[in-house]
Amino acid sequence: MAASHPTIGPRVLVMSRAILKMLRPPPGEFDYVCLDDHADRDRYLAEHGAGITAIIAAGMERLDAARLAMLPDLQLIAVVAAGMAGIDLDAARARGIAVCNAGGINAGDVAEYAVTMMLAHRRDLMANDAYVRSGRWAEARLPPGHAVSAQRVGIVGLGHIGRNIAQRLHPFGCEIRWWGPNPKPVSWQRIESLEALADWATTLLVAVAGTDDTRGLISADVLDRLGADGLIVNVSRGFVIDEPAMIASLRDGRLGGAALDVFDGEPIDGAGWVGVPNVLMAPHVAGATIESLAAVMRGALDNVRRHFAGEPLERRVV
Repeated sequence: MAASHPTIGPRVLVMSRAILKMLRPPPGEFDYVCLDDHADRDRYLAEHGAGITAIIAAGMERLDAARLAMLPDLQLIAVVAAGMAGIDLDAARARGIAVCNAGGINAGDVAEYAVTMMLAHRRDLMANDAYVRSGRWAEARLPPGHAVSAQRVGIVGLGHIGRNIAQRLHPFGCEIRWWGPNPKPVSWQRIESLEALADWATTLLVAVAGTDDTRGLISADVLDRLGADGLIVNVSRGFVIDEPAMIASLRDGRLGGAALDVFDGEPIDGAGWVGVPNVLMAPHVAGATIESLAAVMRGALDNVRRHFAGEPLERRVV
């Protein structure tokens, strides 16, 4: 009798080796193809894209109309994050390609990190650590930081992440207000404009969705309104802030400080930030906890299974 072989299911394109490693898919369920394994990715897709029916992506990779055209049988894009800046959603919609993302799966973790960065910056955590390590404690004390409870916190975008930020900051006693394009039935006061929110706030936390509509939303004018004692915290996308304007404002002292988990054109080499004062930086890790990574990977794989089983998708956006 011939040996039996596992049945290989539909072809699923995984956009990176990092995603495939964290996905840990069971063998034989789907025929996985990793795009990182091919030096010329577009050439590979042009020659072998037919038959690929689903993609698991991080959301920032290029999936524009030209690349989607190389995938004539594509039916689903399952994103392991909330952001989808690399995906042409209009092209997907026109093709009838379903798109789903992580939604609020890791919103609590992102919010937790945003609050952590705010606390660390306002209480000068990194400076105090360096002060002790340098042996200067015996000489004098550093100037005191700001009380978190005294902060007027403005949240830009009150989606899954923004709400989680507000909920976590409420016990600290901060005054919390927010701005977004649409009113929502929440207890925190909505300010009529982003500019007015920046005028009022001492700390501005940016949590809007990273889309073409929000590119450059935090302008030089908004940063100037936040002012010389103001702190901006960004866990959205780097391009939501006018980055050159922010760097100039920090160098000139027109903006008090920045705590940034995201940057325009990631990954950055840091060269453009040498000598920029009062900045706390992280390499886009706010949503990356052991628990949340496992959860978003399960969520994406579950949606692939749902799609091929003819079941409704979770967190569908297209």
